Order: sequence, then C-alpha cells, then structure tokens
Amino acid sequence: MLLIQGKTYAPKLIILDKDGTLVAFQAMWHTWFERFMACIERDRRIALQTRVGLAGTLGYDPVDGDWDPLGPLTLAATGEVLLLTAGQLYHYEGMVWDEALALVNRAEAYAREVLSDARLLTGIGDVRGRLQAFSAAGHRLALVTTDTRASTEGHLSALGVDHLFGAVVCADDGFPLKPAPDMALAACSQLGVDPSEAIMVGDSAVDMVMARSAGLAAAIGVASGSMPGEALASYADCVIADIHAIAIQNGEVHDVPSTL
Repeated sequence: MLLIQGKTYAPKLIILDKDGTLVAFQAMWHTWFERFMACIERDRRIALQTRVGLAGTLGYDPVDGDWDPLGPLTLAATGEVLLLTAGQLYHYEGMVWDEALALVNRAEAYAREVLSDARLLTGIGDVRGRLQAFSAAGHRLALVTTDTRASTEGHLSALGVDHLFGAVVCADDGFPLKPAPDMALAACSQLGVDPSEAIMVGDSAVDMVMARSAGLAAAIGVASGSMPGEALASYADCVIADIHAIAIQNGEVHDVPSTL
C-alpha cells in the first residue's frame, strides 16, 4: 500500500517518468541544448531573427536562459525539437530542407555526448533505495520517457536501477508520444497489468494527461522537475515534492511523506 497526501493506493504497477522524476532535469538538458546550439552556430552564423524565431518556437528566453515549463524544449521528444529547429533554419536562414535536417542531426549527435556524462547525471535523492522499497513492497515498476532508448538505458544503468523495471518505454519505440495514452498502455500491456491498477508519477503536464487518457488509477505530480507544483496541480490528482514523499505502508507506515 502507498500513502500519498493522506490517501491510500494499492497499485500493482507504478509507472514513472525519468527526467525530473528520477533524474535532475536542468543540469543535463540545459547543457545538452547549449551544446546543440553551439554546434549549429559553429557551422552557420545565425541571424538575430533566427535566434528570436528559435526562442519563440522552442520556448526559451534567450536572455536569462529560462525554459517555458509547457514549451517544446521542456516537453517535446528530441526528434520533435530537431524538426522545429530545422523548420526555423529553413524559414529564416533560407536553408534547403535536407541541409537544415543534416545540420540539426549533426548538432544533436554532438550534444548527446553530454547525456552519458556521469557528472551531469544526478538522481533526485536516493533513487535506487526508493525504487527498491517500492519493489520490495510488491509494486511492479515501469518507466515511460520521451528520451531515446540508448540514453535511457545508460541512465538507468548508471543509477543502478535498470534491473528494477519490468518495462521501459522510450520515445523511439514507435508509440505515439505523451500526452497520448499509448506509452502508458504499452507499459501496462507488457506487464499484463490492467491500466486501472496502475498509477503514474511524473513531473509534467503531459505525464498527467497521459495517465488520465490511459485510464490509470491516479496521476501523481512531483514538483522536482520541469514544472512548478502550482502549475502542475491543475493536471494532477495531487502534487508532492518528489518520489520520496510517497509513503509505503506494510501494516504500518515506514516512511513519512514530505510536503511541498
């Protein structure tokens, strides 16, 4: 049994997001984007109007570097960010489409190197200990992420938690991406669990919408990632500080949930 903000749940399956839920979001993905843009600008001098167009399209402030928590840089899959960027290069820089696609793919390949940098991979608290506790209490675990499989498997291995997940569904697995229900339903199907017996834990609006669309028992938001808790609250059944605020009950409460 799980105790979350005073309410008990008995899910057979806990579906978790990765970035912002298990792994700290900002250091890794902001560094990825900085390298991505630096690679593009080494290849081509970008005009001011292109910079403004990219900022507006991708959802970031070019002055202070803040990302819109509901924008593409925060929520979209990498492939979607590449297409949006290529579209801006085509529109503002006059690049032919094939040339624009080739440039953004080269830049992403360069930027992706940081995703295997252990110095940028920071778990949100004792991730392995918390997931082991969920598993020991009888809850099966699945991961649903818009990151690629190669990157995801590397992160899970580095955190020492890859063996704890019965199903891992990634952006390049061929399913419609969040907020469509398909990725969550795929995780349930792979483990033979009815969606009504699963809960979703994630840090973004698309995680919560996916959970509701898939008919999961609950959509639990965590304020440890890309969206402030107050912004996430309108999408979630409840919002907690992080995964460590989920208390495990085995006859008695062993963990005391933190609050926002």
